[in-house]
Amino acid sequence: MLGAALLVTFSLPALAQEGAADAANTPIGTVFRWLNFLLVFGALAYVIVKYGAPYFSARAESIARSIEEAAQTRAAAERELRKTVDKLASFDREIEEERRAGQRDSVADRERILELTRSEVEKIQQAARAEIAASERAGAQEIRAIAAKLATERAAALIREQMNKAAESALFGSFVGELERAAS
Repeated sequence: MLGAALLVTFSLPALAQEGAADAANTPIGTVFRWLNFLLVFGALAYVIVKYGAPYFSARAESIARSIEEAAQTRAAAERELRKTVDKLASFDREIEEERRAGQRDSVADRERILELTRSEVEKIQQAARAEIAASERAGAQEIRAIAAKLATERAAALIREQMNKAAESALFGSFVGELERAAS
């Protein structure tokens, strides 16, 4: 309002001199131009200071908060990166440990399999020895049975050759005598 009042006050004399020479080129015109410039510049400076300063300070605070959040986010990302790098390094160690454990397990499995194989071979050998011994006993019994049969057949053949009527009656007589003695 003040600016409008000043504008009207200073422009009235210029309007009154309509028929006069060019007032803009006079010293008063120069003063009015400077006054006009100062009024516009002052109004503009007032508006900038009044509304611009809070806007720019709020904007600066917003930017500062954004920078702070970005710094925190960056720090968190760097922590995650370090954790990830540490995990990757530990993966290499874990893989190497698993490889060593696998080799140890492989050696242990090989030893266990060899021991089981030795044990099975020993069991098979013992079973073979037992079977051989059983076969030997069966063979010995069969040989004895054959020998007994052959001996019996040979004895029967000898008895048939040596037996005649007189020998049979003497043998029968001695058998009856033995029965009588046994009965008494």
